[in-house]
Amino acid sequence: MNASQPKLRRVPSVYDQDESFCSIVDRPHRCSLWGDASYRGNCDGTLFKNLVQWYQPCRIADPMVGSGTTRDVIRGLGENGRFAGRFWSGDLRGGFDLLNNPLPGRYDFVWIHPPYWDIVRYSEHPSDLSKPQPLEDFLQQLETCLVRCHESLQLSGRLAVLIGDVRRSGKYHCLAHEVMKLSGRIGELCSVIIKTQHNCTSDRKRYARMLDVPIRHETCMVFRKL
Repeated sequence: MNASQPKLRRVPSVYDQDESFCSIVDRPHRCSLWGDASYRGNCDGTLFKNLVQWYQPCRIADPMVGSGTTRDVIRGLGENGRFAGRFWSGDLRGGFDLLNNPLPGRYDFVWIHPPYWDIVRYSEHPSDLSKPQPLEDFLQQLETCLVRCHESLQLSGRLAVLIGDVRRSGKYHCLAHEVMKLSGRIGELCSVIIKTQHNCTSDRKRYARMLDVPIRHETCMVFRKL
């Protein structure tokens, strides 16, 4: 190469490791390569990708894959030489019922993005956590699902749970706190990541002045199996 010629800059890839990854994740624009933006409750795959690249697991599972965001991320990582392990995904729509069945295998990383109580109704299936039910029943079923995920982990494996809080009739329900209280039963809590929310359906609605500030974040908790 001629010394006088300028060096070509490598174009950054969405699959590059994010060196700035930390306990705050703010992604205003979702990556169109992953999942289906029209699927209610769907989140951008950046946080999942960052966790995979941080922990570098060999066997990954997502038992509530929804529109397939995590599956698309893993496919892209593999095609770009960033992941060579195994990935399994399931969902009620595909016939896998986490509430009543164990995960099929052993993993060193499990990601789960469960419904936020009944904020979005996903199906009429009796095992769907998003069905209308008392909060206590939802939390009991969520615990059952998280325990199943924990049981599928290898020792020192990680379980990442992404969930949002809910305000109902003026009362704040901190679902993240309820998940944190399961520390010990679903592993040792080792990281808490705050993910800002953008482009929510509720953003398009106009309300009278609220007494308290709107919820614009989700919480990802990472637990380690001891």
